[in-house]
Amino acid sequence: WETPASESTKARRPRRSISPPSRMTTNKDLYDNDREEVIQIKPERQLEVGNTAPSKSREPNDLDYDEPSKAQEASCLNEVSLSVFKKLGPYQYEAVAPDGVRRVDKDWVVLENGIKYKGEWNAETNSKDGKGVQIWPDGSQYEGYWRNNKANGKGRLIHGDGDVYEGDWVDDKAHGYGVYQHLDGGRYSGQWVEDKQSGMGKETWPDGAVYEGEYQDGKKHGHGIFKWVDGSIYKGYFKRNNIEGQGSYTWSDKRNYTGSWKGNKMHGRGVFQWPDGRKYEGEYIDDKKEGNGVFTWPDGRKYEGGWKNGKQHGEGCYIAVTGERRQGKWNDGTRIQWMDE
Repeated sequence: WETPASESTKARRPRRSISPPSRMTTNKDLYDNDREEVIQIKPERQLEVGNTAPSKSREPNDLDYDEPSKAQEASCLNEVSLSVFKKLGPYQYEAVAPDGVRRVDKDWVVLENGIKYKGEWNAETNSKDGKGVQIWPDGSQYEGYWRNNKANGKGRLIHGDGDVYEGDWVDDKAHGYGVYQHLDGGRYSGQWVEDKQSGMGKETWPDGAVYEGEYQDGKKHGHGIFKWVDGSIYKGYFKRNNIEGQGSYTWSDKRNYTGSWKGNKMHGRGVFQWPDGRKYEGEYIDDKKEGNGVFTWPDGRKYEGGWKNGKQHGEGCYIAVTGERRQGKWNDGTRIQWMDE
């Protein structure tokens, strides 16, 4: 009697988002050491975008000063942010339509909490309004448009750690379309809502992995496609950064599972196919065959019946190549009796 192969292995150590499956062989059987695969979604990397982040926050009275004092330009940029700034060059402002606001342009001023600002001010309200550059004590720099003392419109924020966000802003938050570039080469380009990835976006990692699809509240949520550097690919639904719902996963060796997922595991009904023609169609629980299912061998033989913990269990029917059907009972993958004798 031959025991159908399993589909899963332990995953490698988590990284920022979704890790490619790794492999280890299971106990030897007659199916060429078929392996199980566990797909693990790793803790995502928090994208700290808005210039109201703790390291860059403004106290309520940071615009209160007696007389604007001159500051040495760019003296607050740290080594990392200065290097990024030199690489990117000055921010390129996009033209905007006249809005009728009367503005005055001022040189560098130092605000109470050490923040430095250079640019346009609303002449009537004495608030930052129009084009301007602001530098925080940690070396972060925002350059772009302002309205009512907040980043509004197009702008670029270079974080003190070298990460960069460039795109749309509403009231100091990334909102609209923008690109977040990590210093290590990771990148997100797409839609934002109140400082979080929301809508359609594309994310890439330094190792070449790519996700393109829907986001909600800063997490992969909805339909998307994830491609790993080893050639594995998942097309389907995500829920709060986890593979969940209907989807199809193809491993680098061309094995494929198409069906229901929950918490990054095969869960519900699905079809698992091997490149050599083997196929399982049936129920899964927590990444293992469980419930009723049909396993088909390349030569046409079949097992139809119960499964538990990935193995034949309970009553089932074995169908030979000739079409002969035998009813039997199985326990933990082993046939214990023929019921039709």
